[in-house]
Amino acid sequence: MHSSITKLYNLVNKYEEEHSIFIIDSRIGKRAEIVNHVAFFDFISDSIGSKVESFEQIERILNAETREEQSKETGNTKTRYIEVFDKTIIFQTKDNNPIIYKEHPIIKNDNIILAVENGETFLNIYRKMAKFGFNHFVYLGGYSNIVTRKFLEDKNVIFYLDYDIEAMKIYNSFKCNSKEFFMYPNIEEYFKATKSNDLYLKQRKNMPDKNSLDNDLLPLWNLINKYSTVVEQEEIS
Repeated sequence: MHSSITKLYNLVNKYEEEHSIFIIDSRIGKRAEIVNHVAFFDFISDSIGSKVESFEQIERILNAETREEQSKETGNTKTRYIEVFDKTIIFQTKDNNPIIYKEHPIIKNDNIILAVENGETFLNIYRKMAKFGFNHFVYLGGYSNIVTRKFLEDKNVIFYLDYDIEAMKIYNSFKCNSKEFFMYPNIEEYFKATKSNDLYLKQRKNMPDKNSLDNDLLPLWNLINKYSTVVEQEEIS
């Protein structure tokens, strides 16, 4: 919906004209689509004066609670251009380009939505996950924003997150009509191949009590406890 992202579109349009490139396809009566991801991140980087290369980095900037934290992520505190993403949903159907929604995407409630934690994974999500029958995808970026969380409340959602301790907290923080935690086939092989890493050492103090978890998180808890390590989505081929 063009009118819903007028501020973002105007900023992008000016950038497109200055650099003779095409980033977002936004026409009246149609949803806005990101058609050039590299140029899109370049636009964000130029807008805030610091290099941004992923949706996760955008999410960390949005979630920074203080100007000091924001400065740590961006190199400065002038992030007003990026605030628009805190009120949008990034959604994709099948192999189409991701679409930015100001309002909730209209889909049938009986459709399964795959909620994806990492931006780099999301950019290639259909190629990677269509073989498991998924056709509808939403980008989370960790704990996600309020608009996305509200959208998922009455949906049937399968969460494709990192296989770490923080993922269990993220999963438990969402309320949905129904939800499941996606365990990638042969995920234990990735745990076997991954030595205890810095991320595990950083997170292990937050390891939840096994008895406090939903049943679908128990396999993940068992793997982390067994191998004393965690596996990030980017490591899975």
